[in-house]
Amino acid sequence: MKKIVTLFSAIILMSFVATSCSTSANTAKLKPKAEVSISNQNWYLINDNDVVKGLYEKDVMLTIDEANSTVSGFAGCNNFNAAFTKVGGVTSFVNFSETKMACPNMQEEKAFLSMLKNVNRYEITGKELHLYKGNILLMKFKTI
Repeated sequence: MKKIVTLFSAIILMSFVATSCSTSANTAKLKPKAEVSISNQNWYLINDNDVVKGLYEKDVMLTIDEANSTVSGFAGCNNFNAAFTKVGGVTSFVNFSETKMACPNMQEEKAFLSMLKNVNRYEITGKELHLYKGNILLMKFKTI
């Protein structure tokens, strides 16, 4: 009887080992989760993970179209458009045009657009877009 229990225990142990090995083999075959593309996403400016609101509670945001090398969005009061370039590891937003509404707190919009003009690289982490000048984080956005 003792031999049967030992044999039965050995069979159960071997089945656990075989199952765990096949599980790890299957896990290794899974493809890593793809990063969110920078292009054709609405990226919302965030502060402490809350979306920043502009005039009339409209979200401050941008959309990058890599295929057409453009960026457009809402800066808090005015809409804007610019050229988007990515050469080697350097990213830039240039040739800005904006609507010309006058709003209270225009300094916030001016600061936002000024920071965009200083961007020279970006990183995407999960669903967040981080814009940098060198190693200095300028702004964080998220896609919803």
